[in-house]
Amino acid sequence: MDRLEKFVRAFDMPPAMRPYVHLVVSEAEVDLVNGLSDRPMTLAEVGEMMRTSPEKAGNLVAEAWHREIIEKTTANGVTMYSPGRYYNNMDYFTTFQEDRWQSMPQWVRHAVAAWQEAEWIKLWTRQLEQITRDPDTYVRMKNRDVLLLEEALELVAASDAVCLLPCACRTTLRPGASLVEGSMRLGARAHLTLERGQGRSLTGQEAKAHVVMLDRKGLIHTGPRAWKKYDPKLEWISHGNCDPGYSFPFRAGFRLGLDKQYPRAHYLAEVDWDRCTHCGICIGRCLFRAFYRDGFLTTMHGEALHHVHFDALKCWGCGLCRNTCPEEAISMKPL
Repeated sequence: MDRLEKFVRAFDMPPAMRPYVHLVVSEAEVDLVNGLSDRPMTLAEVGEMMRTSPEKAGNLVAEAWHREIIEKTTANGVTMYSPGRYYNNMDYFTTFQEDRWQSMPQWVRHAVAAWQEAEWIKLWTRQLEQITRDPDTYVRMKNRDVLLLEEALELVAASDAVCLLPCACRTTLRPGASLVEGSMRLGARAHLTLERGQGRSLTGQEAKAHVVMLDRKGLIHTGPRAWKKYDPKLEWISHGNCDPGYSFPFRAGFRLGLDKQYPRAHYLAEVDWDRCTHCGICIGRCLFRAFYRDGFLTTMHGEALHHVHFDALKCWGCGLCRNTCPEEAISMKPL
């Protein structure tokens, strides 16, 4: 097995990425991962293997860990390094090194994105099976529930740390689109991500303002709705602000037929038609096309208006329509 092939296997890269290894890692990082694939090593052992000074070995390891090329574990005061996986590195690659991701042919990006979606499903298969058996069961899983704006705000306000990251789903599936910082890690996961040198830290007030801004942009809030009961110390929290059109969790749920079970819907929009003026703002806000013009006309104050219709079967209970209805004609009812 040649040097490059050993790296591709150790780093678990998809076949389509093999010609583009040089865009992801340096030559030294290839040797680092190959060496660590034989056995985990301490920093001193890495220096000996790479035949370099402790300072250069430390810089190499720090940079590789920052980009999730390698992993590290500490036990009994001893830190050991081992190979990472391209699956984990890919979010960093497509967001913080987006120019390199965009430089690859479109068919390669599509193949790699399809691979990542399949890997995502494989990674969460056990939890998805639990959800299929019992949609209301609690599982530690990204984007578990669709949250209303007030629920999302309560969640971020409860955390002692918030780490904000670019939305990797968007940069992966829509390269070249404007960057959206829609991914939030809270609590222990936020501390770990910031320690790794990724993302940026927000205060509680900044986080709440950012969530409101993302809501105004029309993004759906997702996270663990039952965190108070099952994770009150916020030891495992990931909070997303998603568009189902490019969100891997939503796409996986659609692909697996988990309609409203994952991400889990908990509410249904209810319209007070006596207050509704058929302005149509809700149509532009709804990402599931639950609101639409049905082709009929209605008369209000002597003026003929195109009638707005609501299909409750398509509603996922995100509340985006309610949040900007000028007449406050929409409310969210628990399922």
